[in-house]
Amino acid sequence: MEEGPVKPVFRYSILALSAAILAFIAGTILAPSIFRTPRFISSIGAASAPVTVPDVTGLSRQDAQRSIESASLILAGQWSEYGPMESMGSVIRQDPPPGAMTPRGAPVNIFWNIGPLYRPYHPDSLVGLYAVQAEEEIADWQLYSIGRSWVPHPSVPEGMVIGVCPRQYDSLSVTTPVRLLVSTGWDGIPRFVGLSVANARQVAANSNLIPVIEERVTGDILQDGMIIEQMIPAGSRYTPGDSIKLVVGKIDNEWGNW
Repeated sequence: MEEGPVKPVFRYSILALSAAILAFIAGTILAPSIFRTPRFISSIGAASAPVTVPDVTGLSRQDAQRSIESASLILAGQWSEYGPMESMGSVIRQDPPPGAMTPRGAPVNIFWNIGPLYRPYHPDSLVGLYAVQAEEEIADWQLYSIGRSWVPHPSVPEGMVIGVCPRQYDSLSVTTPVRLLVSTGWDGIPRFVGLSVANARQVAANSNLIPVIEERVTGDILQDGMIIEQMIPAGSRYTPGDSIKLVVGKIDNEWGNW
């Protein structure tokens, strides 16, 4: 019997199987050379090896930065914290801690000491100083001034401190500003009543007045040596070089004798 022609489906199956066999043989031969690990991977691994975080506590911020960067790390943040006066300005802690292993180029945060929260504060010592001197004293205490308020005063020269806020003694938080109350001076005759003789003479000299001192016996011991009366009222107009009569209290010599 004579064989019929080969069916197209059978022919295509033979061709597909032959192609698959050839592809498998080619892959077996070429795959090792295609997927071989490059030699430079070993050098990348060495570059990414972890490094030890240096100990920068106790150093200044500049020295800490140099130490961190020399260890192939990055200084990420510099944060301030309150601490003892003895270590003020130096690094007091760090993150990550010293000795930790971290990848090259990793960030390191440092925390530096800005000193104690409370600083010495003596407001009474500022009264009687000129505003510039008082602000320098505040800066020496490592506090800061928020400015000045101005008011006229009959006996305090212009620019001199007559009050301080806050009225807190011995110490003050660095977060609390200090404000000065400063005299704008006085257009007329100053007020001398209530001043000591020495202070009255100084105020008169600042106002270009000539004081004429008289004594008056008084029974009040608190008025002894103090100006108890002035013959020209405070605020009155005057001409530089004018004289002004001031009455100073003087207790009787018999006061206290029984």
